[in-house]
Amino acid sequence: MADSERYIILPRQGVRARRPVELETLQQFPSTSSMGPSKTFRLDALGVDVSVVDTVAESSAKLVDISPEAAARLNAPDSPVRALKEVFYPLPQPAEGTVDAAATAVAAAAPTTAASTFKVEVSNAQTGAPIGGCKVSAFSDFQNRIGTVGFTDAAGTVTLSLPAAVVERITANPEPGNGFWSGYLRNVPASGVLKIKVPPFAMPYTDCVRHYFGATNFVAATGVVVGVIDTGCGPHADLNIIGGRNTVTGEPAGAISDGQYHGTHVAGLVGARGTAPNGVRGLAPGVGINAYRVFGANARGASNYAILKAMIHAANDECDIINLSLGGGPHNEIVEEAIVDARNQGMLVVIAAGNGYRAAVSFPAAYSGATAVSAMGREGTVPPGSAEELQIVRPPYSTADALEFIAGFSNVGPQIAVTGPGVGAISTLPNNRIGPLSGTSMAAPVIAGAATCLLSQNPGVHGMIRDRTRSAAIERLLQASCAQRGFGLVFEGLGLPQSPTV
Repeated sequence: MADSERYIILPRQGVRARRPVELETLQQFPSTSSMGPSKTFRLDALGVDVSVVDTVAESSAKLVDISPEAAARLNAPDSPVRALKEVFYPLPQPAEGTVDAAATAVAAAAPTTAASTFKVEVSNAQTGAPIGGCKVSAFSDFQNRIGTVGFTDAAGTVTLSLPAAVVERITANPEPGNGFWSGYLRNVPASGVLKIKVPPFAMPYTDCVRHYFGATNFVAATGVVVGVIDTGCGPHADLNIIGGRNTVTGEPAGAISDGQYHGTHVAGLVGARGTAPNGVRGLAPGVGINAYRVFGANARGASNYAILKAMIHAANDECDIINLSLGGGPHNEIVEEAIVDARNQGMLVVIAAGNGYRAAVSFPAAYSGATAVSAMGREGTVPPGSAEELQIVRPPYSTADALEFIAGFSNVGPQIAVTGPGVGAISTLPNNRIGPLSGTSMAAPVIAGAATCLLSQNPGVHGMIRDRTRSAAIERLLQASCAQRGFGLVFEGLGLPQSPTV
């Protein structure tokens, strides 16, 4: 259709038709899949031509191509449906100091005229061997994200430039799963050769997650199911992937394997079933996981339509808890209403607060109905010299353990429900690898895993009718398990779930 744009058609309120006129109108849209050709028809009652790209359900969302004029008619006061634009959430990135910090932050601030040029050499702190393909992020002004980024060559070197005489902080982040943590330097001259020694990663290792949750009580027989809405999951032998769906437009529904690594790491924190000494154990080992892939192959974002579709399928698949380690961008009523609907379908919705370095809680974690999770850490749970040490920021101070801290990258605000360990968290990565990552993306699935354990111990709650009362009961189980660490409500909400209760 000429001059058309992508819109999502929904009832006037919510994501499921409740009034007969809404259902009657939505039923007129032909059912189709984005894997096939679009279907064009005329909605006579409103006098608009519509090209249907994809449909979720007869009574719910349709992804369409329509003209702006048609969208305006569908949004008129007498229309029983509405048309909302398709928008995208950015690809999740672990916090700076682990993998991909400067991916977007430095791009807009990179200097056009270099004042200082220097060489960086990255090597294995144990053997001295060079590390190629390592992402190096250097900042002359980290607070304002003035910096640059590059990748080391086979000799472990890269040349960078900054508009200052001093490098405030520089991190070296090998590819996830390649057997390393990360390395860093602070306040060094922006000249000559800067040598960064990166600690190697090896198991067994007690990270922040296992410091707090070295033992948990998960009752597999209860049948709890967790939905991971992310980049996909696996393949990994230590994940119990029982189903899911790819909801990306134009991709096969069955293509749920991880297109990156983020979703696999998230899933492992919830339920990896690895064994010592070389495996990693999630909070609810072996729990059934449905993988909902909302980020497409080589995509930099997930659409609100893909996220909505995933959440509706998670409800249809009778997930009990869903985890969204994604966010950013402006307020979007589709995802906000999808969270309300998920809670109405009896599911707890756990969402990462965001890695904006004390910024306000990002959407969708900031929406009502979300269990927003900040990230905390503890000194001594990452190796000396790893860039995760950059996240040790105080105040606030813990009154429970002087070594604890709220991660420097963590967003905070009144929407924070709980906090979870998310600095140097070890988990699964595709193709049977494991490794550490940091972010509220890691803290959220730890909390989802804690809620999974608690629900598994309460079959009466698990067996409740799947409605808002049920999701509220799951939420109360989680809340009752928490103890505050002394950081304050805007940093930790009700605090950290307690083990061995979990």
